Amino acid sequence: MSHRLRSCALGALGPAFVVALVVGCSSAVTPSPSASMTASPSGTRPAPIGSPTAGTPAAPTATAVAMSATPAATASTAPPTPAPAPTGSWVAAGTLPTDWYGGQVVALPDGGALAIAGDGSAVARWDPPTATWTKGPGLGAPRWNFAAVALRDGRVLVLGGANDTQQAYSSAYVYDPRASGGTWTKVGLMGTARSAPAAAVLADSRVLVAGGAYFDRPTSTIARPRASNIAALRPADGVTRGRPIEDVAPSHTVPPLATAEIFDPATGTFSPTGSMRYARAGATATTLADGRVLVVAPGGEVWVGSDVGVRMDARAATTTEAYDPATGRFSLVGDLPGIDRVAIAADGADVPTTDPWATSTGTLVALPDGGALLVGHDVSWKHEADVVRTFRFDGRTGAWHQVGPAYAGVNDWQAGVWRSTPGIDLAGSFAASLQDGRVLVAGGLEGDAALGLTETKVARAYDPTSGAWLDLPSMPHARQGGETATLADGSALLVGGDYSEAGGETAIRYVPGR
Repeated sequence: MSHRLRSCALGALGPAFVVALVVGCSSAVTPSPSASMTASPSGTRPAPIGSPTAGTPAAPTATAVAMSATPAATASTAPPTPAPAPTGSWVAAGTLPTDWYGGQVVALPDGGALAIAGDGSAVARWDPPTATWTKGPGLGAPRWNFAAVALRDGRVLVLGGANDTQQAYSSAYVYDPRASGGTWTKVGLMGTARSAPAAAVLADSRVLVAGGAYFDRPTSTIARPRASNIAALRPADGVTRGRPIEDVAPSHTVPPLATAEIFDPATGTFSPTGSMRYARAGATATTLADGRVLVVAPGGEVWVGSDVGVRMDARAATTTEAYDPATGRFSLVGDLPGIDRVAIAADGADVPTTDPWATSTGTLVALPDGGALLVGHDVSWKHEADVVRTFRFDGRTGAWHQVGPAYAGVNDWQAGVWRSTPGIDLAGSFAASLQDGRVLVAGGLEGDAALGLTETKVARAYDPTSGAWLDLPSMPHARQGGETATLADGSALLVGGDYSEAGGETAIRYVPGR
C-alpha cells in the first residue's frame, strides 16, 4: 500500500458510511477546535517509568485529584534490571466462518472465545482443542457500535448500538455458551438508548455502561433525549452548530451522553448511577486492580451510526475519568500529556501546530499494580500527519506518563513521500495482558522506503516493572487493526487485521513459554 494514511479509524461502521467516506476523502478539511495539543513546556521526552512504589494503593475517592503531565522527580538510581525476555510462539487459530468486519472478541471460561460480527448478525465460537471456529446464531436484528463484555458467570452481554435505520438501541442480550449451539436471551432495557457506549465488568460481577449517543431516526433536526442525559455543551463545541469536521459531514449530528447505568446479571435489569463529568461516545473502559473503572474517550468527530456522528467537548479527548463502585460516582483523574513537538522535531518530523482533526483512543489494558497502559493513542491531522503514543496510568496518583518516544508521520505533498520518525506506529496494534503481568503489543504500521506505511509483523512485550520493551518472536503475517482477547490459559488470541495476507478473517494465538 503506497503512503498509507489513516483517514479515520472510527469503529464499526455501516456500509452507507464506508461509501460516503471513500467519496469524501479528497476534499479539504477545517481543523477542529481543541485545547489539548500544545508543545511540552520542557521540550523533553517524558522519563521512562520505573518500578512501582511498594504498598497498597490508596482507596479511591469521589473527588478529583490535581494532576501533573510530567513525572515527579526521583532520586538518581540505577534502573531496575528487566526480567529475562519472555519466550513464546505463534500458532494458527483458524479462519472465521463469517464476515467479521468491525466485530468484537471476548474470552469464554472454557478457554475458547466468541467473535461477534460487526453488525451482530452472526457469531463464531473458537474451540481450543481443534483451533477451529463454528458459526453460531446472531442477534435478532442487525446492530452496529454495540458494547460486548464477558460476564463472570461465563455468559456474554451485548448492549446498545444502532440499526441501519438510524435508531439507537436500549435493548441488551445475553449469550449463553453452555446451551447447545449457543443461545441469545433478551434481558432488561437500559434507561437510555445508547450507540457506541463503554462497558466494563465490576468486581462484584455487575456491569458499568457509560456514555454513547442517543438518536431516533434523526432528520434535519437533532434528536435529543431528556436534557438530564446529555452534558451541557456550548453551540461552539460543534454539537448543534459550528464548522464541519469531515470531508463529507455526517447527515445528522447528535449529542453524546454523559450518563451511566449499572447492569445486574442476577436480575437482568439496569439501574442509573452517577454521570461522567464530560459526555463521551466511542470511549474505552477497563476495570483496574482496585475495582475502579478507568474511561478514556476519543476526540473530534465520532461516528455512532452509518450516517450519524457526534462532536464532543474538546476536553473529553484530553481528560480521563474513573468510576468508583463504592460511591457510584465518577471523578476526573489525570489529563493525557500534550504533544512534545520539540522531541518529535529532534527525531525528524515537524507536525502541524494547528489543532488536530481527530483522536483515536487506542487499546486500554489494566496492569497488576492498579494502573493501566494505553497503547496506540493516535492524534491525527487528516491527510497531513499523525502522532501516535503509548501512555501509562498510575493508579495511586491518577497521573499519566508517556512511555517511550512518540511515533510521528507527516505527509510531504511536494515530495510525494510520507516522512516519519523511527519506530513503529502502534495505532491499530493488538494489545493484551499476559499472565506474568506484561502486556503483549503486536502489529501496527512501519515505514517502508518503497511502500510508505505498511503492516508489520513485529511483536513485543511491555514490562511494567522495569518499563522496558522486550522483543518477542514476530507474527507469521503482518497485521494491523483487529481485536484481541486474553484466554483462560494465559495465551492471547488475535483476530483479523491481516488484510494484506488473507482478508482480515483469520486468527492467530500467542502462547507464552513455548
